[in-house]
Amino acid sequence: MPNLCVLSINVSDMDQATRFYCDILGFEISKVYDDQIISLKHEDVSLVLQKCDRPTKTDYPHEAQVIIGLETADVSAAIANYKSQGVEVIFDTPQPCPPGLYNAIRDPFGNVIELLEFTE
Repeated sequence: MPNLCVLSINVSDMDQATRFYCDILGFEISKVYDDQIISLKHEDVSLVLQKCDRPTKTDYPHEAQVIIGLETADVSAAIANYKSQGVEVIFDTPQPCPPGLYNAIRDPFGNVIELLEFTE
């Protein structure tokens, strides 16, 4: 079976995407291919920001979509931090899930990112 090696995220503004994913979420630029594709890295995870024409409008969690999950030790503190930076938070409070708690945020382009706190 092939190994998962990268997740691509379509964004409509590369500068805004770089600020969000690097300055707010903590990814680092690993390679700029051109003005349409930028590779990001955080520990062993690689993301590719790929330029598209317009933001998405998905009805999370009711529509099929790929969702990135980021582990955090304290989902409430993480959400408070993101709210203070103007990030759109989807749920007012952390939601239960089988391994613990989660909440979700949207990037500036409508892509959903879940924050997971594992308690099990």
